[in-house]
Amino acid sequence: MPSYALIVEPDPGQAQLYRHIATAEGFEARVARDGEQAAAIVRAQGAPALTVLELSLARVDGFQVIAGIRKLAAADTAPVVVVSAFRDLREVAAQYAEEMGISALLPRSASPDTVRRTVKKVLAASAAPHSPAPPISAPPPAATVLEIDEERAEEVRLHRLDQMQLLDQTQDEELRRIAEEVAKRFGAPSAMISLVLEDKQWAKAHHGLTGRMLEQRGSPREESFCTHVVQGRQPLVVADAAAHPAFAENPLVKEGLVRGYAGVPLEIPTGDVLGALCIFDSKPITTTVEDLDQLGVLARGVAGQLELRSSARRQERERARLEPGLHKQLESPKGLFDALSYLSAVLDDTDDGVILLDGGRKVVFANQAAADLFALASDSLIGRDRDEVVREAAQLSSDPDDFVRRMRVAPEGPFALRAEFEMDRPRRRFVRWAAKPVQLVEGIGHVIVLSDITAAMDLAREREQLARTDPVTGLMNRRGGEKVLEREGSRAQRFGSRVSVALVDLDHFKQLNERHGHRAGDEVLRAVGLAIANAMRGIDVTVRWGGDELLAILPATGLEGARSFAERVRAQVETLDPALLHGVTLSVGVAELQPGEDWADAVRRADVKLYEAKDAGRNRVA
Repeated sequence: MPSYALIVEPDPGQAQLYRHIATAEGFEARVARDGEQAAAIVRAQGAPALTVLELSLARVDGFQVIAGIRKLAAADTAPVVVVSAFRDLREVAAQYAEEMGISALLPRSASPDTVRRTVKKVLAASAAPHSPAPPISAPPPAATVLEIDEERAEEVRLHRLDQMQLLDQTQDEELRRIAEEVAKRFGAPSAMISLVLEDKQWAKAHHGLTGRMLEQRGSPREESFCTHVVQGRQPLVVADAAAHPAFAENPLVKEGLVRGYAGVPLEIPTGDVLGALCIFDSKPITTTVEDLDQLGVLARGVAGQLELRSSARRQERERARLEPGLHKQLESPKGLFDALSYLSAVLDDTDDGVILLDGGRKVVFANQAAADLFALASDSLIGRDRDEVVREAAQLSSDPDDFVRRMRVAPEGPFALRAEFEMDRPRRRFVRWAAKPVQLVEGIGHVIVLSDITAAMDLAREREQLARTDPVTGLMNRRGGEKVLEREGSRAQRFGSRVSVALVDLDHFKQLNERHGHRAGDEVLRAVGLAIANAMRGIDVTVRWGGDELLAILPATGLEGARSFAERVRAQVETLDPALLHGVTLSVGVAELQPGEDWADAVRRADVKLYEAKDAGRNRVA
């Protein structure tokens, strides 16, 4: 049976990224959206040669999936890469990494390049069998999520909660009915619309709360499952918290108040996650990915309800500040007409696309920027149903099915959502789609704002690249190199694999700069960097370590292999144009990481060897 890669990820868009990466490594990929599907694949096909998975999974959690794989194969032949949105779950996984054979841990916000490099390193350190990568592999789809500064985002989120003034002494009856309907729909005894505050989770509305959770109308933040949903910004499902390594010691679990839990983010159009819509039970629960999708649809409706309540309070405050004469002026037909004329002029002149829906979710206004996203005239959008517009937009995206899934809302009532998509047509760009409800005379309408965030995405990627790139040579800089060394050193110590370093110094480089200028020195540095890169395998890394020092990091390579590599590079540089080199040669010191040794110790030993090479006459390997 051919080796395969197992991708276990509830989000189809994210799973597609991992699938591309696995395919590029020569694997046939199998994709599962929940833990039970993953376990069934392993039972039918045996241990995968590579697994990439999220830890929060429906029916069977990620830790159990890994344990099932480990019953069939060890980490050296079946490596596991965990990519999880939830920081606390990653921290628990790190504690059990050696015991469970987890090869690497990454946050969900990791860039595609980071995930790709990590998979390559893990495979290089393992004995997992896989076919050669295809000669031309399609690149993975670009990530559509910008990096988030969690600390700053939390400050903004708490400020937004304070602005929205959503805390009430008594339950909101309409939201309480929604919580009751949610519990009934999923057969759970308890449901809650939870707002996560600085020190606690607050049940904005609830059904079936018992014990101190009812008395406190929530729980301390450190005990709250919903806090993890806010931090991870993704659905969290815990089938049996009493058997889960991250939650078994939670006081709510030990007191018998919560054992099974499923919650989805309450995200508003600003991108802030206020809390969670969740169901829970004092017994284990069975929640499918389809249940989570449906819970997500309901959460968009709840977010819309919260937006309406906040907007009504804000309007009351604004009206209170207006002079009585302005109230009458705006209420007159001419005043209303003038206000609408100004609004239309402003919206037509903005770069963001704006679409207004009436109470029946029909388009009553679309500015030209919105029409341009669909390559249509603005008038042609008027009168269309919201779902029709979504289906048409989906056909312009890079993944129509995922687009429709993420835009799904309940057929009636308010909704709020925010999502980013890659659009392929009429030209490639990244678009943020945000929608929020507005109270109209005839019912609840909605405002949709479409923002082109391509420039922001490109800038984020450029910054990421610049942060780890030396501007002169284009090689990885020391900061990036130290991260690679730390990762490779940790892997070598964990798996007993070999890794070596070769520290390269340019002989007579100072004299070159003094006689011919720094421009000539930069040209030589680039030429030597290219010579090293040409001698490398795909898993090796070259780093601009210092002024005239370059460092080659060589995973899965012993000392003799490193010497052979260094000699090839030294000899190759000797063949370069003498007019370019101006007498520059290479001295190289090599060292292999020893058991129990830190990577810095190996680099220091390579530095000692480098000076032995120089003392012996330069232009040699030691």
